[in-house]
Amino acid sequence: SERMSCRAQFCPNVNPDRTARCKYESESHPYFCADACRGGKASTGKCKSCRAEYVASCECPDFCTPLMKDAALCAEQGGSWEQVLSQNFDNVFNAMLALVEISTTEGWVDVMYAACDTSFAPYIQPLRDQNHAIWIVMFVLWILLSFMFLLNLGVGIIVDKFMEMRNQGKGTISPAQLRWIKSRMSLTTRPFIFNLENLHRLPLWRRKVYDIVEHSLFERTIMICIVLNTLLMACVCFPELETPDFEWWNSLMSVTNYTFAFVFAVEAILKLLALQQSYWKDSWNVFDFICVLATVIGIVLTASESGVNISSVASVVRIFRIARLFRLLKFKALRPLNKLFRSLAISLVKLANVGVVAVLFLILFSILGVNVFSTVSIDSETYNQHANFRHFINAFITLFRASTGEAWNEIMHDLHKDEADWFRAGSWCTPSALFDTETGYDILKEKCLIDNPNACVVDIFKGWVPLPWVYWVTYSLFMGLVIMNVVIAVILEGYEETKSSDEVTIIETCRTLWGDKYDPDHKMVVTFPQACRFIVEAINELQKDGSISGEKISIKVFPARTPNSSTGVDLSRFPLRFARALDITPRTFVTFEEATKQVVRFAAVVENPVIKNPVEEASKLMEDLDNCDQQVRTKEMQRLKLLEALKKPPTQVPGSPLFQHIAAMVVQRMAREALEKFRKKRQRYRMSTEVDDNDETAKAEIAQQHLLYMKCVARAVELGTRTGLAPPVAG
Repeated sequence: SERMSCRAQFCPNVNPDRTARCKYESESHPYFCADACRGGKASTGKCKSCRAEYVASCECPDFCTPLMKDAALCAEQGGSWEQVLSQNFDNVFNAMLALVEISTTEGWVDVMYAACDTSFAPYIQPLRDQNHAIWIVMFVLWILLSFMFLLNLGVGIIVDKFMEMRNQGKGTISPAQLRWIKSRMSLTTRPFIFNLENLHRLPLWRRKVYDIVEHSLFERTIMICIVLNTLLMACVCFPELETPDFEWWNSLMSVTNYTFAFVFAVEAILKLLALQQSYWKDSWNVFDFICVLATVIGIVLTASESGVNISSVASVVRIFRIARLFRLLKFKALRPLNKLFRSLAISLVKLANVGVVAVLFLILFSILGVNVFSTVSIDSETYNQHANFRHFINAFITLFRASTGEAWNEIMHDLHKDEADWFRAGSWCTPSALFDTETGYDILKEKCLIDNPNACVVDIFKGWVPLPWVYWVTYSLFMGLVIMNVVIAVILEGYEETKSSDEVTIIETCRTLWGDKYDPDHKMVVTFPQACRFIVEAINELQKDGSISGEKISIKVFPARTPNSSTGVDLSRFPLRFARALDITPRTFVTFEEATKQVVRFAAVVENPVIKNPVEEASKLMEDLDNCDQQVRTKEMQRLKLLEALKKPPTQVPGSPLFQHIAAMVVQRMAREALEKFRKKRQRYRMSTEVDDNDETAKAEIAQQHLLYMKCVARAVELGTRTGLAPPVAG
């Protein structure tokens, strides 16, 4: 009856204007009563009864829901016709919000499958995969367009802007100048080149111990022990391997742990004996010593049966021992992995500023969330005791979790519930207008709503609750699209720096070559001819393994003490446009820093592409490097100049830079080649029987070639004498 109807029970008094509007809607509704009233059936009892039911539900929309077709049958049989997902496409705004949600890939698969089960007619029972051929394609296309294109386009714009701002901060410094500065800084600020210097002054026993610990075989053996120890630690399994049946396994693990502890202790002792005070310069040595010391203390306490519970401490120590695996990055074969690790280390330092900005945003939104949502009920499925805004700490944790994209949209929908939604779910919430702690604190305290608040979210206008939408969409855009992408930009910058700058690899290669071949006693100085051979050999090796890109330069290095070779290097084949990169001058001794600086200077020059005029562009590049110290006026450059001033090279002898020696050798080579051509032509002339001895033309041509040769020789002698190099022996 009418008295037992939904409208009569919940909305007994209805405004007449609303009733008139509902009657108008019932006559023009596209779905309800369309079948009963279509085709001149408006005056039938079936049509009138249907429209009366619709008017009744329209007059009380908060409590009465009009249903038809399968939805009505579901309700008549005691079921509940409800929305299966938080998202819907009932209107344009809800559809846009749903698309924004799935653009973040949060729950997009559930929405797609729900759409595949629906039919194109309203209030029809969903059927499994009824329209999957259409909606799967549509949703996949939307993900491709929104997430994989538009959002990543936003990432590209942010990264590009970040790189642009970074380059603006560098001023007018060219890439070659920047690399030259960074290489010099890396070389100068290096805490040590070798663990120990002046090995010839050490006692014989200490020198032998040092040779053992620095030998590559010793290092590889320790690395193998680290890998095996890590693999055995990975075999721990609880509780399967803790049963009495596997007592043999536990005994084996104990023996191997003691064995590896002994090996690492011997390594530390040998290094301490060889390096002594220099042992503590290397941070890896300090880390290894701490691990060994902690392991020994644990073994001693366990063997003494002192009753001290060290199991948790021992577990932590074993975990830190795993970090020894990073020592594998020292191997040459793992240099690409070492680049990634160095980019991570560089990025972590730079991410501090981005982290501060992210924390500020988290604090801002946490405070805002506490002020707006702190009194909302936490009895929802997602907005619960684990994720809520009751106080600042919970709000901060909730937002940090949501910054990873974890269920942020479900929390938003839970916060959007109004009184009708809570009522349909079998619960209730206090209207926000009544939940006033200033005027009604005693009443709320009496009803236990202070300790367990359940207020509805504040509505803006007649039940419209946009605050959760605005709050969460804004937060997701700032944190997910801006802040996190700036993190990506910083990481890419760090990777780009390690990719475009191999100064660490260059210095390490130079260090190995210097110590193994040219200065085994680590005196840190060699003679000038040895330095020339070292520079050229280092360049050849670095270009061979790809550490220095650009034009390949192959220069022959003669064995030591080769006759007629003042430097031991065939510098006559060195390209003249790159020769000015080697500006070192002859001196009694050359330090490791000075020789290595020539290698990194060459790397900064040769890696820049030459486009039009090789000679002019190379010359301009040399001038930029020469004027780098005067053009760059930063704190880093001032610090670099100060550090380099403290490492002055030995006293120089009069002479010209190495590139002038190279120029002289090139001219001498050209003279020798001209002489060889002259000899061959004269020999062909004498052997020819067709030419008369009185042929004046042939004689004039030979005389002209001889005059040209003499001029080349004279020029070579003049230039060679001026640069301190003996000219080649004529004839």
